[in-house]
Amino acid sequence: MRKLLGVLALVLLLAGCGQAGTTAEPPPPETEEPDEYEALIAATPVAQVEGESVSPDGRFEIRAEGASGEYVSGIQPPEFLQIVDRETGEVLWQDQGWPWQSVLWSPEGGFLALAYSARTWSAITILETEGWASWKFTLPDGSPIPEYTFLPEDWGAWQSENSLDLMIGLGGDGEEQALYQCSVWKVDIGGVTGESREKTLETLGSWDFTHDGRPETVELETIWFPGGTGTARDYSTLRVLDGEEALWEDVAAIQHAGQNSLYVLRLDEKDYLLQYVPSMGQGFCAYQYRIFSLDDTGEPVIYRENHVEFDINFGSPIHESFDIPEIAAFLREVHGYLDQARELVNTVWDEIDLGNVDYGDAAALEKALEDYQREMAETA
Repeated sequence: MRKLLGVLALVLLLAGCGQAGTTAEPPPPETEEPDEYEALIAATPVAQVEGESVSPDGRFEIRAEGASGEYVSGIQPPEFLQIVDRETGEVLWQDQGWPWQSVLWSPEGGFLALAYSARTWSAITILETEGWASWKFTLPDGSPIPEYTFLPEDWGAWQSENSLDLMIGLGGDGEEQALYQCSVWKVDIGGVTGESREKTLETLGSWDFTHDGRPETVELETIWFPGGTGTARDYSTLRVLDGEEALWEDVAAIQHAGQNSLYVLRLDEKDYLLQYVPSMGQGFCAYQYRIFSLDDTGEPVIYRENHVEFDINFGSPIHESFDIPEIAAFLREVHGYLDQARELVNTVWDEIDLGNVDYGDAAALEKALEDYQREMAETA
């Protein structure tokens, strides 16, 4: 009987324990909703490196690594930008990634131009590939690219190992485009620096200098000293283009040795280039002009040319010649052509100043030369 009562008590005890355990068990946790930002980041692509990721010699590669976990205008910047040695895999340079980055290597691979931008700004950094030192591009006045000024897809082009053309601004409504010539060079050991100057391109017109019935386009490229355009010209390059290829070109600079002037001249129902260069050095003058067309390879074909030499070292033992009739005949001839021509570029400032003289009047021109000779001799 005692055994039966003990078994019954044990059964009741176990039943009670089971009931107590059931009532004490906590309810299952509620299911949490996934984080919306994390889901957005997971679905957002990572910005890659655009342009030329591998150097011309195949030694280096720039790549985007990782993901930053940031959402910027529909893109996710990479965590890092890295330049690696393609043979060893060694990381040679590293920086943070951006929503947009594009790369251009110089022709010989000595420099790397890296353009990058975020929401409201853009920048360009030039790295040299020995010590990976860098120089950040600035405008000619030393200021950075203005805020809310962005870079076009074709933002740059290396013209040589040390010269890079950069286009700043998207163009179109509200954002002007400006072209800059950026020169870079290495300094000391493992250093790099640079400078920029504004560059303008102007199409001047079309003429048939090859006389083949198909006009060529004339383009004027000008590099300006820092400080503005219009009066601060450094030098210009005049190009005759056959399609997109340069058939012929020449430079006109403001420096003494680079003075030049070029014109379009119509003679015998044909188009010609007229070049006039009146140069002077230490009082010795050499004036020359040539009228020429171009063959199909861009070589000048001379139609007419002439020159005159004299000096203005009056009263000096080194004075040699100032033949007034000869000088007058040359000036009358060349200015007769200039009066018919259209100026393309002109940086000449060495022609002697004869005042307001009619170059078509032989007598008046010789009188002006006589007066010039007398005045110069009196002040010698």
